[in-house]
Amino acid sequence: MSPKKALVLGTLLLLPVLAFLFLKMFGVNRFSLRTYFPATVDSTMVEGQWRYDTTYHQVPDFRLISQNGVPFSQQELEGKIYVANFFDTSCGVPCKQMSTQLSRVQDAFRLRPDVRILSYTIHPEKDTPEVLKQYAESFRAEPTKWIFLTGPKEQLQRVAQAFYLPSQDTSSEQDKRLFLVDKEKQVRGIYNGTDPADVDRLITEINVLLSEYNIDNGK
Repeated sequence: MSPKKALVLGTLLLLPVLAFLFLKMFGVNRFSLRTYFPATVDSTMVEGQWRYDTTYHQVPDFRLISQNGVPFSQQELEGKIYVANFFDTSCGVPCKQMSTQLSRVQDAFRLRPDVRILSYTIHPEKDTPEVLKQYAESFRAEPTKWIFLTGPKEQLQRVAQAFYLPSQDTSSEQDKRLFLVDKEKQVRGIYNGTDPADVDRLITEINVLLSEYNIDNGK
């Protein structure tokens, strides 16, 4: 074999190896979602340079009641990410649009036990577990995947305030928002729950967040 042919053959054999190495080193999507609602920013002087460390608001621990009439607490979300929204069963078109879109999210992650949906009522005095269960069934909500929550108003208000909702009597614009919460109980995305395109973005970013955890765990 001539040196020229040997060089060509060697190059052809080497290309797949180089492609593999490139994908191994650079092919992983390292896009990371931002974190919302900074709480404090601490500054420290290190070797003559200021370094900043930001802490973020977290969803507080809670103990509420699901649509099945059983207690549901923050502990049951350990190791899971979830989508949260605030609604009431009688708010009309916006809440129904939002619930329709959340049905799409449920279907997209039906086989992922580490993804949940939490719908908090803003009117617990009328949205009893029985009312929530009827509403949930109208949207084919899987009780272990999509949990509707009611309970003491002060607890619901504490949760709402973690999302910067000023009270349970939130505005219609605030009622339309969906929040993506990570395993550290921090908000990683905010979306218009009545906009199918924005919910498509939510579905994409749930996958991004799942990939982020898989990368961190070396999977």
